[in-house]
Amino acid sequence: MTAADTQTTKYGYLNIQRVGMSAAVLLYFLAIIAVNQVPGAVTSAFYYLAIFIGALAFYSQKRTFGIRPLVLMAMGAGILCLINTFAVGNESVVRSMIMVASFFVAALMLDEEVDERTYLAAIYLNAAVALAHLLLFGRKAAVYAGSSNNYVSIHLLIPAVLYYSLLDVRGKKIPIIPAGVIWVTSLLAGGRGGLIASTLLLAGVLLRRYLQDDASRRERVMLGFVLILILIPVIYVVIRIAMEKLSDLYVIDRFMAKGMDGGGRIACWTEYLEYMGKSVKNMFLGVNLDDLRWVRHYNGNLHNSFLFIHAYMGMAGFLTFMILLIRATVWSIRNKKGIYLCCIMTLCFRGLTDHMFGGNRMSAIVIAMVLIPDFLRMQEKMKKLRESREKGALLLPGDTDIQQSIE
Repeated sequence: MTAADTQTTKYGYLNIQRVGMSAAVLLYFLAIIAVNQVPGAVTSAFYYLAIFIGALAFYSQKRTFGIRPLVLMAMGAGILCLINTFAVGNESVVRSMIMVASFFVAALMLDEEVDERTYLAAIYLNAAVALAHLLLFGRKAAVYAGSSNNYVSIHLLIPAVLYYSLLDVRGKKIPIIPAGVIWVTSLLAGGRGGLIASTLLLAGVLLRRYLQDDASRRERVMLGFVLILILIPVIYVVIRIAMEKLSDLYVIDRFMAKGMDGGGRIACWTEYLEYMGKSVKNMFLGVNLDDLRWVRHYNGNLHNSFLFIHAYMGMAGFLTFMILLIRATVWSIRNKKGIYLCCIMTLCFRGLTDHMFGGNRMSAIVIAMVLIPDFLRMQEKMKKLRESREKGALLLPGDTDIQQSIE
């Protein structure tokens, strides 16, 4: 298959496989939006169907090369979740199955056949839902059923970090407008962590464009001005908090009224860590969240994605994720992928204060984020082998699985 075959051309040729795989990914994001707007049995079933279709779409590619490590990771995560289900009680059989399927949905998201504009569409759809709520019902009304408006930034940033990361590692142009939309929407929604995280993402995108060799002097001046402009609210918030003054601006008022220390969040984290040290079981398998007073107070929200990973998959799952995360970070630095690094930092920062990943519906995106280097290496190797085959070169005896995936 040539490069031209993998995309829709201006002559009207439509690659059904590419469209179908992109549609499967978009369906996943639509299902998450549906569950957040109208929670219930119907939308939950829609989400399960979307997960199943995503995993099926990946398997339809019949690519055996590189699948074994993915299957092992998926099965390992599933086993850890099942152990937690029966030994701790935070997980369930259904959610364990979703965790396994999430690995294959993540692999689908990293496939070159999936158009990056799929994630752009997810960003704009989430922004449209949030802005429509804010316009119709006001800034203090809940955008999502059963959760605070802190989650507005999360549902915007989840597709955004994958979108920008894939553009960066694939050497494509980095647009500013999507990051700008996320920043404005997060500002209007009033989430503290969301404003800072979206500022981090937008600042990274602006700096990337600012430092490009082909950027004109006029463009650099404009980008520098915008960069300073978006940093003003964050700097202003920090200064006002330090001075212990008040402000009428809604997002500033939220910072001022609740502070940056996140008293309730710290109480949740402290209580969880204390319970971890109470027994070997809690340390290695996870702490039962029903035992934690502060977590019950926040309807089961531990407000920390890293601790959620431990709560659902124990110490083994937590350490594995941290290794994958650190490895992805090192790879981004070594290969000078600044936007990918910025997206990892944005993901980690936002995940420190809310349930952004770790046993929830958005786990597939985070799995995809930490596996980007692996899939990039795999795709590069497959490309070289395909080119060799097209030139008439013989595959080595050990490349039979690769030959099957190419065919």
